[in-house]
Amino acid sequence: MNLKLQNLLFPTGDKFETQWNLFYRGERMRYDAEHHILCIPKYRVADFMSYLNAFSLHKWEKYTNLQAVKLHLLIQGSCLVRLVGYTLDVHSPVKQVLFEQNYCLNECAEIVLDYPETEAALLAFEIETDSDCKLFGGWYEGEFLENTRKNVNLSIATTTFKKEEFIQSNLQLLQKELLDSDDEIKDHLWIHVIDNGRTLKPEQWNSDKITVHPNKNVGGAGGFTRGMIESMEQPENITHVLLMDDDVIILPESIRRMYYLLRMLKPEFDEYFVSGAMLCYEEMNIQHEDVGFVHANGSYGPQKDLLDHTLLKDILECDQEWLDRQHMYAGWWFCCIPMQMIQKNGLPLPLFIRGDDVEFSLRNQAKFITMNGICIWHMGFTYKFNAYMELYQVHRNSLILRATSGVCQNVDFMNRMTKLFRARMLSLDYNGAELILDAIEDFLKGPEFIMQDLGEQIMREKSKKNEKMVDLREFSDLDIDLDEVYQDPPRNFLRKWLYRITYNGHRFCSESRLKEGPGIVAYDWFYSPEHNFWFKKLLAVNPHLKTGSMRVFNKEKYRELRDRSKLLFGRYQKERVTIEQKYRDKKDEMTSISFWKNYLATK
Repeated sequence: MNLKLQNLLFPTGDKFETQWNLFYRGERMRYDAEHHILCIPKYRVADFMSYLNAFSLHKWEKYTNLQAVKLHLLIQGSCLVRLVGYTLDVHSPVKQVLFEQNYCLNECAEIVLDYPETEAALLAFEIETDSDCKLFGGWYEGEFLENTRKNVNLSIATTTFKKEEFIQSNLQLLQKELLDSDDEIKDHLWIHVIDNGRTLKPEQWNSDKITVHPNKNVGGAGGFTRGMIESMEQPENITHVLLMDDDVIILPESIRRMYYLLRMLKPEFDEYFVSGAMLCYEEMNIQHEDVGFVHANGSYGPQKDLLDHTLLKDILECDQEWLDRQHMYAGWWFCCIPMQMIQKNGLPLPLFIRGDDVEFSLRNQAKFITMNGICIWHMGFTYKFNAYMELYQVHRNSLILRATSGVCQNVDFMNRMTKLFRARMLSLDYNGAELILDAIEDFLKGPEFIMQDLGEQIMREKSKKNEKMVDLREFSDLDIDLDEVYQDPPRNFLRKWLYRITYNGHRFCSESRLKEGPGIVAYDWFYSPEHNFWFKKLLAVNPHLKTGSMRVFNKEKYRELRDRSKLLFGRYQKERVTIEQKYRDKKDEMTSISFWKNYLATK
């Protein structure tokens, strides 16, 4: 049995125009967008060992019963086609030439080449030209054992909130590339758009394949849960739900590749999640994360280092099988979940936003499949720090997910929150410190608090505590060196002692001793005591967007927050066990269809 597993991709569209190294490596070539032809000049080598066009042989062999691979190319001209395989020797890429053949084609013709057996991790090919050549397309075909194909019905659930430009563009792309295609996926794909902003017109989009669901603003957690429920209850037997953000650039081919992977999965991998990689919209060659994990200190981060997919080494490293870490999770920018896992272990928690994907992965003890080329590009993720999200929502939900599902028992979230509270206070970010205390206080209100539909109200209230960033040109009278913002200069013993004993001037110190400033500090997580030291004002800057916000020393606010923190930290230690038991007692109810239908008002 033979199946087309992976189409050759070309750099089409404005965003990919300058990102050819994600599609082929080496010098840029002309792409004829009107006729969909890659034009390869005479005496050049087009190398398709790239992030989007290499074939992950070792993963297809691990997860399926793949027996052999063929390469199909539609090409015209005189050239040599070279089949290659790549492996990684520690950090050094190793290339193996597997086969090569010369062709002289006066018209476009299809050529088919068989990859020989190899231990290579990734397969690719090169076209070395003796004349001007035209590449019209191509694909990798897999040969499988008979009777190993599964029935897969895929539902895409995407949650949107007033991101019409992105969501409508993506719907048009999915319609054109998948639903209107000749590929079998068109008969096995449905799309649910959960419109939390109620700004889309359902009649413009609704069909037998696409449904827009106007929804209350119940955040990402509520939106994705609505998508899961709609998928469970549609007439077709949905086997997998793909959760996908709205403000992303998608490749329909990523979804198509994933569909065929699911079709051919070995039974032992039926419960695995497929986690698509998040690449950076602002730097499209940089991968931020495909699978994340909760660190022992309570922070969150990617399993892999930042990877540059224009580099051969990084392409190979990314596609390796990485060692599992504790507390791994898949972000819901592109996460495909088997329906059986939802039916077996329940729906997400009503966390509104942040941490719902973490808790769901950990509660399901999820295992993950990742693969080069199954990915999205996320909008606005790289350079934006939102204090309400990062200081309140993340930390409140960290305490809730551990209490409710019993996960992350060896993770010291409270120690992290204590240190962050201190760092925000010492950096004169009193609002940020207050948000951390708000997170603890709202956790202590118990599960009944999050079981109410208060997410939008809380977001409005807490967002008022975000710093108001303005253009740095408004501070043109200041000498601002943006290159120094993320440096942490060394301190001598006396300055360290003074900083600690006076809590950066807040106690045992006359305000008249403080420098007028302002000192220049980072607006986000980065903390440098030397940059903070004894200033009456600190300018918190975002060097990427060239914005800033002025913070002002305030002893009265310091005392107020200090006293409140003592009370709350004490309450947490005293009441933690009782409160956590309340969350555990409510877990089954909070993750049930009946609760969610009432919460979403869809009864």
